[in-house]
Amino acid sequence: MLDLVFQNLTTDKQFNENFFKKILEIAGGELKLVNKNISVSLNLVGEGKIKELNKKHMNKNKVTDVLSFPMEESGDMGDIFICLPFAKKEAKSENVDIEMKLAQLTVHGFLHLAGYDHEKSEQEAEKMFKLENKILDKLNG
Repeated sequence: MLDLVFQNLTTDKQFNENFFKKILEIAGGELKLVNKNISVSLNLVGEGKIKELNKKHMNKNKVTDVLSFPMEESGDMGDIFICLPFAKKEAKSENVDIEMKLAQLTVHGFLHLAGYDHEKSEQEAEKMFKLENKILDKLNG
């Protein structure tokens, strides 16, 4: 069972816990995690908060779309932070709707929590993005 701890720390209340829980349940099913008790924290934040986290943990002093912080504790996969204003800008520039962009960022963050890392090697990147697209196809199915 997936336990989602959801926080929207932005003024935009368009998206709720159920929107993200559905995405994470489909992603968890694809990773064969459905029969395991897992917990994920998902936080919608503004540009100031994501920049602060990116600088502190990744040593990058800039705004980004999504950050993931895996946990070592059993059952607790970790935290995902999505910058809602930045995601909206990306959605507009990529000509996709914001729901699709948030789904992509949620899946991307979740895969990082599950141990995938596209920065490790080209093979890892290919594997991760292939799985990401497979999950997104199921969501759109």
